[in-house]
Amino acid sequence: MLEVLKAGKDKRLMGAVLLLMVVGLLMVYTSSAGLGAARFEGDFGHYFKHQALRALIAFVAMGLAMNLDYHRLQSKAPWVLLVAVAALVALMVPGIGREVRGATRQIPGLPIQPSELARFAVVLYISSFLAKKGEAGSFKQCILPCFAVTLGAAGLVLLQPSLGSAVVLILVSTVVLYVGGARIKHLAMVLGAGAAAGVVCILRNPYQLSRIMGFLGQGAQYQVKQSLLAIGTGGVTGKGIGRSMQKYLFLPDPHTDFVFSIYGEETGFIGCLLLVSLFMFLMIRGLKVAASAPDRFGFLLATGLTASIGLFFAFNVGVVTGILPTTGLPLPFISYGGSALLMNAIAIGVLLNISGHRAREGVSPNRSQWKRNVIRITEIR
Repeated sequence: MLEVLKAGKDKRLMGAVLLLMVVGLLMVYTSSAGLGAARFEGDFGHYFKHQALRALIAFVAMGLAMNLDYHRLQSKAPWVLLVAVAALVALMVPGIGREVRGATRQIPGLPIQPSELARFAVVLYISSFLAKKGEAGSFKQCILPCFAVTLGAAGLVLLQPSLGSAVVLILVSTVVLYVGGARIKHLAMVLGAGAAAGVVCILRNPYQLSRIMGFLGQGAQYQVKQSLLAIGTGGVTGKGIGRSMQKYLFLPDPHTDFVFSIYGEETGFIGCLLLVSLFMFLMIRGLKVAASAPDRFGFLLATGLTASIGLFFAFNVGVVTGILPTTGLPLPFISYGGSALLMNAIAIGVLLNISGHRAREGVSPNRSQWKRNVIRITEIR
């Protein structure tokens, strides 16, 4: 693991991630202590011990990914996608998939939820595909195959059903396609198709429909109300670490999707501002790695992985503050759980590997690509 400190890697990006993981462990402990004691015969550290082990595994995985030449991933992209799709299909087989929070998300014995693996696999595949094809200008040869992969994987995720994960998968793919040169009118097609599939999923699943209706003010939103109460009572400086009241069975499972609420209650506006700033710093470092990547594949892959983490963060904070309907997406590196933590750590490892190649090869930052993308935002083609 000494390679983790090797010169050439983006140490600021690494430091931001490690700090987030430390904050995550602290918040898992403080937010779950009461719940652990209530559920596991007074074991205040039950959830913390599990998360600490997962964090250690994630750190090792990040180190391995960081020291694996990312160019080797390009040839493996179709196989990674195939494994992810096979895992998603296996969830639909009776007796294999395990239901978690109303959705069939896990396969016993598999350490990663298939939807998390699919998110990484789709980004990897599209990045590899577009890198080989060049500028994504041809709809039939470049965009359509990527659309098929994206919507196919998202459709399987919707069958779980996991609307939030499917939405993020489609949006991340759209980002990669956009920076790869896809036309805005073509991207509108995949977003439209994804939106139509999402509507069908919502109508077919009562609990998702109730979430949407609650968000629109026509139903109960107990979790969101308790979340806002927690954040609001935190004030400017917070109540202090460990002094949250909402975590004591008022806010269901405060250590998972709504951990930001407990964080806000205990650290206040200042703490929330610092955490948001840390995530923003991570996003900026990730995009700088992408802009300085030594090749097109690294550029697309780094952009997609950074966008993936950023979207999870935006959706989670949007939900706990009542801006977005409840999606069930965790806060990266902070929420309790192993799948998202492991895949996000691997994503960071890949970003660090790309940054190391940039440093060794002395490649100048690829500012021209970013400039073209900014200009294209105002163009409807």
